[in-house]
Formats: sequence, structure tokens, C-alpha cells
Amino acid sequence: MTGKRHTRPEFAVPPNAREGLFRGRLGGPGATLKEIFTAMDKAPAAASVTRHPARNLIGQRWQLPEADGAGCFELTRIGDDVFVVAIDVSYKDPRLEIIPGDGLIQFYFQLTGDLTLGLGRKEALRLQRPSVLVYNQPTGVNLREWLASSARERGVAINLRPQYLVEQFLGRGDGAPARLRAIAAGRPGQLLLDRLSLTPSMFELAGRLIDNPHQEPVLRLLYTEGVTLQLLCAAVQAFEDESGAAGKGYSDRELRSLNTARELLMTQLAPVPTIRQVAQAAGMKETTLKKAFKAVFGETMFDFSVRCRMQQAMQLVQEGRLSVAEISKSVGYAHQTSFATAFHSHFGVAPREVRPQRAR
Repeated sequence: MTGKRHTRPEFAVPPNAREGLFRGRLGGPGATLKEIFTAMDKAPAAASVTRHPARNLIGQRWQLPEADGAGCFELTRIGDDVFVVAIDVSYKDPRLEIIPGDGLIQFYFQLTGDLTLGLGRKEALRLQRPSVLVYNQPTGVNLREWLASSARERGVAINLRPQYLVEQFLGRGDGAPARLRAIAAGRPGQLLLDRLSLTPSMFELAGRLIDNPHQEPVLRLLYTEGVTLQLLCAAVQAFEDESGAAGKGYSDRELRSLNTARELLMTQLAPVPTIRQVAQAAGMKETTLKKAFKAVFGETMFDFSVRCRMQQAMQLVQEGRLSVAEISKSVGYAHQTSFATAFHSHFGVAPREVRPQRAR
């Protein structure tokens, strides 16, 4: 694994989990993304499949059957190297799917949901809040993906060939982020994985891909192509921002400690950990931690914590399932008024202005 290590729970799937998400329906059980898109490309012209031959684009929108839940998957292939899946679904039952390794690198931008990746027989990584997961899954290395029931999964999975990532985004020089270059290089038979914070820019771009404003099919394809490239640029830039600052005299041990600190701030939204608690978890002195955190990640620990909490709050507000009071407590605010003030200061709108009409 590259980057920081995570404490992962054991992988346990509920006995009532049903098999399959979109792979089994579109490509058959155990189908790889390449096989799904190849089958789509060879399909006869139909309303569900859209092509832009001049730009080598192909797309298909698959609506979730009402018996299974609500929402849809939108699949787009850009050229021969990039495969995009925009996800906005909510299943009635837990779902389990086997993801065969096909030698692609995935950038998964999760906006909301409850997704668990089984990385081994007992090892798992659970994603419950906005984040970015980047991994290289070699051929022959399978993953298990478990989606919790009723949780609305909104995210974008951009899968691309390693060579495309190197040639189009990293170049052949030594200036590319070491963490991302290591993922691109890969290791035979070994999953390489890293995790990033979801920046406001990535949050906005991923949302635009999911909520594509164009109804005309060809325009949807062109829009997806443009925004996908912007989103990849934002993710690569995030690696560069972290790696560029990280080279300023910090040892590998210090960088691991700083990543531990950042992970704690990302995952423990309530109660909000104190500086002392974060420093103890990271194994650093408080003054050293605060200074190094700002130098490496480009923002203070306080600002980073607020940003993570506000991103989670925005998703909960937009879902409309919890009251504003409940949301404020879930992101570390004891008083609803303090939360509303912080929310307005961060986003420029009040929570009630972005809640669904039915939840107001």
C-alpha cells in the first residue's frame, strides 16, 4: 500500500445481502469494466446507448429497477482509456458484488453513502463520508464491494489505464507526485491504494457529473468528457499539493504521523478531537504538529476539520432525512445556532435553503 495505513474493520456482509450492482446486469456475473464497455460498444444502436464517433465516446444510462430501489448508473467511455461511472442509487437491500481486477486505476469520488470494500478475506475499508479513494487493481486481484441498504450512494468512479495516467497527467519527468506515480507503476498481484480529502473543487465537479444538466444524449457525452478531465486534474493537483509541501524537510516518519492526524480529523467529526488528542494519536508535540500540518497540507488543522465537517453536513442537509439539530450534533456542534452560523459562513447559504422542500 502507498500513502498512509488505515485501521480497517473485518469484512462482514449481512446474510440478507443480494448479489450484483450494475456489472451483473450489463455484463454478466463477474464482468470487468472493460467487458461491460466492450459489450456496450458492440450493442446495436438503441435509445439506451449513445455514441459520438468523431470523439470516440460511448455512453449508457441504466435505471435501477423499481423492485431493487431508486436511482441510476451512467456509464461513459472516453476514447479507449477512460471509463466513467456516475452513481446515484439507493438500494432497498444490502448489495454485494465481486469486482474482478482488470489492470485499471480507479479514482473514486464519494459524495455520500455507505460503501465497504473487502480487500482480503477479513480486511475491509468502509467509506461513509466524502472522500477520494485511488487504487490500482491488477488483473487477478478481486475485491468485494458491499453497499448498505437505504443509504443513498452518490459518487463518481473514473477508471483509466495506467499508461494513460502517466502519459496524459504525470509526464515522464521526476516532478510527478511520488505517491501517485507509485500507484501508476503498480505491483503484480498487489492492490495499491491511497486516500485523499475531497476538496471543494472535486466535490463540485463530481456533483456536476452525477447531475449532468444536458438531456440531449450527445451533449451529455461531451459534457461528461470535459468535466471528467477537470476532475482528474483536480485529483492530480491534490496529490501535487500534498507532495510538494511534504518535501520541505520532513522525514517519512513525520509524514506518516501527519497523515495519521489528518485521517483522525477526517473520520472523527463528533466529538471533534482536541489538538492534544490528535497530537497523541500522531505521536507528535502539539506545537510541531500544528506547524507541520499547515506546511504540508496548506491549511490549519482547524480549517481542515471545519471543511470536512461542513462537507458531511451539506450531504446530510441535502438528503433531508435528519433534522438540522441532529445534523449539527453529528458534525460536532453542540448548539444548532452555532452550526447554522458556521454553515452559512462556509457555504454562503443557510441550511434551510438547501434542504429538500419535503424536509423543510
